[in-house]
Amino acid sequence: MNRRIISLVPSLSETLCDVGLRDQLIGCTNFCVEPRDLHRTATRVGGTKDFDVSLIRSLRPTHILCNQEENPREPILELAREIPTLVTFPKGPEDVPGMLRDIGRFLECETEKEAAAIESLLKAQKRQPSRRFLYLIWQNPYMIAGPDCYISRTLESLGWVNAYEGGERYPALDIEAMAACHADIILMSSEPYPFRRRDAERLKAQWPLAPRLARIDGQMLSWFGTRTRVALEQLGKEEAVWLKEFSPPSANP
Repeated sequence: MNRRIISLVPSLSETLCDVGLRDQLIGCTNFCVEPRDLHRTATRVGGTKDFDVSLIRSLRPTHILCNQEENPREPILELAREIPTLVTFPKGPEDVPGMLRDIGRFLECETEKEAAAIESLLKAQKRQPSRRFLYLIWQNPYMIAGPDCYISRTLESLGWVNAYEGGERYPALDIEAMAACHADIILMSSEPYPFRRRDAERLKAQWPLAPRLARIDGQMLSWFGTRTRVALEQLGKEEAVWLKEFSPPSANP
């Protein structure tokens, strides 16, 4: 089958390449950065939120892959009236095998091996020592990943606990609100905001009694698809393999 696929989700673009469909992936977003040279062969159609509908039409796609959370509803509905479109929305790693099988049926391609590998990893996963965590995704204001999102559920699969108990998916919290969560560790993500050591130092200056601060790979925690298998394999290793220490916890006053 001669497919002309457009992916509006970075992790799904990577997944399509991993399952052997790179030569049929004709369009992707500016943020589809894996594989690194993907934009040499696939046309950039804009961002995940502001993609160019007219450009997408002009590429004459036969299939579109998108995501309920990452892509805006109205332009997706507009495109779906004309072009076969698969809307994904895995809420945790346990939903990814089903999503991969949906992609396999939608594109008539082989995804069962990846789906089964993820299911095996989830069944065999060893629980890490429990941690109460806050996962920072942004600053000015500080924003975290709430319990009802893919990031949190991936960490919860290790036995970790989101220290924030509210219902918002990505709430903004000030220092006082973060302190009230009584977290054991603050995870500072590499994306969408790329936290660096200077950001950890700034947070420590604002919050001298902050718990342990560590940097974590945002792609590992938030990209779903074939990256889920890679993430589960990494998270099954010692904590020092996938966490970069920024600071130890403060001593009690």
